[in-house]
Amino acid sequence: MGNERKTFGFTLVELLVVIAIIAVLIGLLLPAVQSARESGRRLQCSNNFKQIGLAMINYEASYKRFPPSHIDTPAKHNCLSFILPFMELQSVYDRIDFKKDWNKDVNIDAVKVNIPAFRCPSTVQYNDYGADYAADVYIDPTTDYIKPLVGENKPITSRLNWEGVLKTDGKSVKASQITDGLSTTFLFFEDAGRPYKYKEGKYANDNTIPGAQWADRDAYFYTHKVCNKFQFLNCRNDNEIYSFHPGGCNFVFCDGSVHYILNDINPETFVSLFTYNCGEIIPDDEF
Repeated sequence: MGNERKTFGFTLVELLVVIAIIAVLIGLLLPAVQSARESGRRLQCSNNFKQIGLAMINYEASYKRFPPSHIDTPAKHNCLSFILPFMELQSVYDRIDFKKDWNKDVNIDAVKVNIPAFRCPSTVQYNDYGADYAADVYIDPTTDYIKPLVGENKPITSRLNWEGVLKTDGKSVKASQITDGLSTTFLFFEDAGRPYKYKEGKYANDNTIPGAQWADRDAYFYTHKVCNKFQFLNCRNDNEIYSFHPGGCNFVFCDGSVHYILNDINPETFVSLFTYNCGEIIPDDEF
């Protein structure tokens, strides 16, 4: 008798079973990996916001008032330009001629600098020299979206003042004027993805949005729309509060702290955190 040799191997069925098991494992692990990556991106976004918040606080300490959202005289500029020296970006600041508009030839070399601290790493599409953070100066209670929510026995109480801390037209607020508390008042906001337009997480392939560059005078915005009845966050990035984080946005407060606020925040709490001198008392467990 000759020597018999045994062969070993997978049958086709066994191979298909192994492939199926691997596919299931990948399906289980991929969401966890993606979640971990987003957690890291959100943390970096929070760190960026922390830098901006501390820069604005140091600006207030130096000039005895927070910066305005923008100025129009002697030339047009955005608040992020004013805080550059407090972010170790003095060299960029020194190249800006504040007597000429931000987009004039004399300023082009300065404003065409990509500043990583002004970008959220979760943002899907990047625009050169852009910023995912901006000043929200006002909640407009007269729009068709917000007006039905305001009044007696409605989600939002009527107020005499609907303004945020960073004001328009070169006006400024002192820290001492924030009588609602530095730790319970919004300072700066996410409006990520501009100039590309997004609505509730989906790319809207239509007109682009102005004010996308960090030095742009028109980068500021005001809140004028809601979605899902009374949701203020992540409805659209067309000059509204918007991020690419799942379920919420980062906010920097007037004390420099950064908090992650969920989309379903109570609308009355949201407005109370937005205004700075309306006398609201907000428990910490509400945000």
